[in-house]
Amino acid sequence: MGKHYKNPVFTTVSEQVAEAVAVELQEQPWWLRYKGTIMLVLQAVAWIAGALPVYLADAPEWTVLLIGGIGFFVTTLTNRLTVDGVTPSMAPRLADQAERREAAEAPNTLPVYTGPTTAGE
Repeated sequence: MGKHYKNPVFTTVSEQVAEAVAVELQEQPWWLRYKGTIMLVLQAVAWIAGALPVYLADAPEWTVLLIGGIGFFVTTLTNRLTVDGVTPSMAPRLADQAERREAAEAPNTLPVYTGPTTAGE
């Protein structure tokens, strides 16, 4: 292939978006891709950490709510204040969105008459 194969004229917007997502997937840290799952696991650990003292050490029952609530607050705040990662499922969705946006922003073309003519064809 020549060096012009990456020219935007020869590639569609969806291919460019899919390539950008693939590059981002490779460059981001592993934990960023799985941030949602990690936060859910940490939240479950917080609730278990609140329940264990109640079952094992006869702590008051409100301990579950207190420790679980603190865990909920910390994981919610951490989730809100950190950047989300890119996942492989985003590539086709973002590519479709880019195609729709490009089609919506494309200039209107003039209508072409395709009916019968008087030309002797």
